[in-house]
Amino acid sequence: MTLPWFIISTVLLLMFISAVYQRNALKKVSYSRYFSSKAVYEGEQVEMVEEIVNAKLLPLPWLRLESSFARGLDFGSQENLGISSGDIYQNHVSLFYLRSYRHIKRRHSVRCEKRGLFRLDTATMTTGDLFGLSRSTRTFPLQLELMVYPVMLQLHELPLPIHSWLGDLPVKRWIVEDPFLTAGTREYSPGDSLGSINWKATARTGQLQVHKKDYTADSRLVICLNVEISDSMWRTVTDVERIELGIRYAATVAEYGMGHGIETGLLSNGRLDGEGERDPVHAEQVDRLEDLLGLLARLNLDRTLPMSRLLELEVESGASDTDYLIISCHRGTELQVAAEQLKRLGNGVEWLDIPAEGRDSA
Repeated sequence: MTLPWFIISTVLLLMFISAVYQRNALKKVSYSRYFSSKAVYEGEQVEMVEEIVNAKLLPLPWLRLESSFARGLDFGSQENLGISSGDIYQNHVSLFYLRSYRHIKRRHSVRCEKRGLFRLDTATMTTGDLFGLSRSTRTFPLQLELMVYPVMLQLHELPLPIHSWLGDLPVKRWIVEDPFLTAGTREYSPGDSLGSINWKATARTGQLQVHKKDYTADSRLVICLNVEISDSMWRTVTDVERIELGIRYAATVAEYGMGHGIETGLLSNGRLDGEGERDPVHAEQVDRLEDLLGLLARLNLDRTLPMSRLLELEVESGASDTDYLIISCHRGTELQVAAEQLKRLGNGVEWLDIPAEGRDSA
């Protein structure tokens, strides 16, 4: 065979191989990714598993896999995984060879460094022939989520004097007259309404008698998490670590309260990831601790409203017989006025200050 024919045949062969890979490289190739757990706590480790299948005869001499995560998940230094990090996201790139009819399962150990809801919507796969003449790309939808709850502290790590207040919560019960329960009659007292008079008992005794109401026990707690650093702050949180400490305080109090059978809710002027930019968090009652921790995990540190305004809305709704715990970096004038208005409605109000020096002062 002469040299020109050899060159021509080689070029034709390469073009044929390139065409084959261009049409078939990513056919019968599947990709999936999942975490070993759907929810973990800040600081814990979780395993991320990848499964790649090439269910055809044609081998893939090289395969490039790219994906992007929000920062906060530490993959460390792992074989065949390149990571480049920016201020918000980290990009992952893997490059490997996939033989015919091959099923690969790769496991990555991941440390969850910060709370949050971490999503991976897609992963992009690129492959081609050995000579780089053709290239095919495919995007795989994943809809993968990992919920990282805020870490909870020990009670003694909360600033004083909140410990004694928390200790009183399980035994403290708001005593409220129940209009549907009666426990006999009693003599009329100044201030009793005319509608409460028992006329039959009055006729029988010759003295004005009123219905004696029985009492029900109720205990409600609303954790008010303020993301403002100061009363003059606008939207952006400038001391993220300080607010993150406040979130841990909220998680710790929620665990204690719900663990003692106290109806617990959450009020915050941050916003939830995936919700409206101007919608504060208002969960009057949360049935499970995991649900409340999920709200704290999804909390985005953008202020929606002044915390004082949120408390004013509670006043306007006529809230009563509730304990409000205000977790805040400041006690601004407007915030204190709103807190006093809540007190005048028969609510309990306590403060848990977030120290400027951080957790070491707890």
